[in-house]
Amino acid sequence: MKGGVGKTTSVVEIATLLATEFSKKVLVIDLDPQTNATLSFISLKQWEKIKDTGTIADVLGMNRGASSRDEDFDIKKAIIKSPQGIKNLDLIPSHLELTFLDLDLVSVPARESVLKNKIDNAGLNYDYILIDCPPNLTLAPQNALIISDYIVVPVTPEVYPAIGLPLLVNRVQKWKKSFRDCNVEFLGVIFTKVDGRYSVHAQQMDALRKSKIIPCFSTIVKQNAPLGKAVAESKPATLVYPHCNGVEAYRSLANEIIQKIEDDGK
Repeated sequence: MKGGVGKTTSVVEIATLLATEFSKKVLVIDLDPQTNATLSFISLKQWEKIKDTGTIADVLGMNRGASSRDEDFDIKKAIIKSPQGIKNLDLIPSHLELTFLDLDLVSVPARESVLKNKIDNAGLNYDYILIDCPPNLTLAPQNALIISDYIVVPVTPEVYPAIGLPLLVNRVQKWKKSFRDCNVEFLGVIFTKVDGRYSVHAQQMDALRKSKIIPCFSTIVKQNAPLGKAVAESKPATLVYPHCNGVEAYRSLANEIIQKIEDDGK
C-alpha cells in the first residue's frame, strides 16, 4: 500500500533467480500501470511495438479506444517468451491504460475474476506466477488476489508499516469474505532498503517481527547501489550484477520462499 519500497525490484529479481538458478518455470505478470517490471525485462522500443497488440490490458479486455471489448482475447498472445534470453521465464507486459481499469470494466460481471478465468481457461504450465501490483487494492490487485495463493509484502522498516500492515491485513481479510474462491494468505514481509546507520530500521524490524501481524522473512535486503543501477539499465540485477550484496540477499529470499511454500504444502 506504499510505493517506493522495492516491490517491483523484488518481483524482478526473485523471478529471475527462480528461473535461472532454481530451474523453475516462471511467469511474471505486470499489473502496475507504471510498467516498471515490464521495462526491467524488455526495452521501451520493444514495448512500443507490442503495447497495442498484446499486454495485460488486452488480457483483461480493456477497450483502449476500441468500439467494444475483446472478451475472447487469448492470454497466450500476450506472453513474451524468455525476455532478454532468460530461460524458463516469461512475461505478460503492462500498459499505461491500466490506470483506467476500474472505469473501463465498471459494468463487467465478476470483473474481479477476469484474470482468473483467462488463466484457468488457458491451461498455463508454470511453477510460479509472480504478479507485480500497484500499491493499492483497486481492481487490478483484486484480480491478482483472487487467483493467488500467497502475498509477499516488501516493506521499508520505517514508522509507516506499523500503521499500514494491520490495515492491509484487515482489508484483505474482509475482501476474502466477499469472495469464497479466494484463498490467498500472507507468505511474509520482506524488509527492503534497510540501512544499518538508522537505528529506527532495526527498531521497526524488531517491532514488526514481535507483533506477528504477518510473518517476516529472515533475509533482509539492504540498501544496495547495483540494484538501482540495474533498474536504470532496464535489466534484472541478477543478470548484470550477479554477485552484488542485493542479489545475494534476493538469492537467499528465493530459497526461503521456495522452502516456505513447500512446507505449507498448498
